[in-house]
Amino acid sequence: AKEGNAANPPRSKRPVVKKDGSLNNVNIEQQVLQSNPILESFGNARTVRNDNSSRFGKFIEIKFNKSGTLIGASIETYLLEKVRLISQSEGERNYHVFYEMLMGMNDEEIDQFLLTDYTAEDFKMTSCSGTFDRRDGVQDVDTYVELRDALEVMGFSPEQQSDLFSIASAVLHLSNLSINSIKGGEESEIDYENPHLEPILQLLGVTKK
Repeated sequence: AKEGNAANPPRSKRPVVKKDGSLNNVNIEQQVLQSNPILESFGNARTVRNDNSSRFGKFIEIKFNKSGTLIGASIETYLLEKVRLISQSEGERNYHVFYEMLMGMNDEEIDQFLLTDYTAEDFKMTSCSGTFDRRDGVQDVDTYVELRDALEVMGFSPEQQSDLFSIASAVLHLSNLSINSIKGGEESEIDYENPHLEPILQLLGVTKK
């Protein structure tokens, strides 16, 4: 499998998230700093001018005590560029997280999230622009490791992380779902023979009914 026209680098050897979800005495400062990889993965994308362009607005409030020690922070996000999920201009990419998953997941994760043998070229939402890499030298396999580490630092449990990536994987498969016209074009229905339908159902925990 390959991404773009370049040979596919070896998959990340990063281990699966620890089962106990421990935070290793993470302090508030570390959590504030580690929120950035998460926001960038899910909210940033390559555009014509910038390889790591933020496609949403955010307001960060940082709180200190009287001695100047950081005691808390909050982040509000808004106006995510939703149209990017289904269409990108030539030379642009979808949100980083989709390429990071496909390039950075280890074999166990790839199997778990039903992405075996798939690359960014195989999904409409990551291939419609014909652009798969970043020009700034940043590798998706590396930022995926940073994302998973950041999720642990921020206190996401293994179950929450699994849910998060299940939804992201389901969205990839959804972009390949096809719709058939019925009743002379007056109505339509999902193509039940589409091979991406079953992964979507499994990942979202729903049935055809």
